[in-house]
Amino acid sequence: MLSEDEKWYRVRLRLVGDNLSIKEIEVKLGLKTSRRLRDKNSTHYWISESLTDSDVSFEEQITLMLNILEPRIKALKEILSLPSIEGDLFLGFSSGNGQGGAFLSTELLRRIADCGLALTLDLYPPTVDETDISYE
Repeated sequence: MLSEDEKWYRVRLRLVGDNLSIKEIEVKLGLKTSRRLRDKNSTHYWISESLTDSDVSFEEQITLMLNILEPRIKALKEILSLPSIEGDLFLGFSSGNGQGGAFLSTELLRRIADCGLALTLDLYPPTVDETDISYE
């Protein structure tokens, strides 16, 4: 449970689609999956999360993720160009008092767009316990 003045941020790179080759993604991007899922429609989810503390801002976590991805942008775009494959940065946020938000600079948004990624923002109520969150 978050204290009144705490904020919780989590950034994950998600690739979603029916034709995902987990090994190929890991080799091409140089990232290990932190989670692999398959939903009831057989859609595969490949997820790699930021390895920073949850009190580190979105701007900082996304910057770290992009610093890893940008040298491999050609491989990322190859993966995203496959039929029915989509990618996003999945941002989870909560605060102990239910207030707050995040600032994303225009430069950071440009870098995200240049990678061909969308942004998904998921908000959690103030009583959230990080161990109770599902990232599907």
